[in-house]
Amino acid sequence: MEEYKCPFSNTLVTNQFGCAKGKQVARRGGPDVACTSAEAHPRCGKLFQQMKEVALPAFGVEDDLLSMPHSVLVKIQHGGLLGLQRLLDEGPAVPAAVDNIHGLVDRAMARYGSLESIPCQALVEDMTSHKLKRR
Repeated sequence: MEEYKCPFSNTLVTNQFGCAKGKQVARRGGPDVACTSAEAHPRCGKLFQQMKEVALPAFGVEDDLLSMPHSVLVKIQHGGLLGLQRLLDEGPAVPAAVDNIHGLVDRAMARYGSLESIPCQALVEDMTSHKLKRR
């Protein structure tokens, strides 16, 4: 079975979020999460790219791994998924966690028809206002 690096691994490594397709693995750099689904992996990757495209200008950074703070990527992942869950649940409050990222992406695609139709711009405030947990 092939292992694909989960685009939302920062949310899963901390065990704050869950995913039906995620599997904890050990890599040279430490713990990580692999996606066990060849179909789900590109969908999540595309969603993460869409989130980054709308969020990076709001953070005032470019998509450059050498200059972009890691915390920005973590905020995009956590805040973006929490914001998407808020949109789908049609609630004013931001949820505390996402139990199943794969299920959330499925729900979003069912609601909006395609990944491209998911209103990522509506998630920018969730991403920029997300507070990182202290160690």
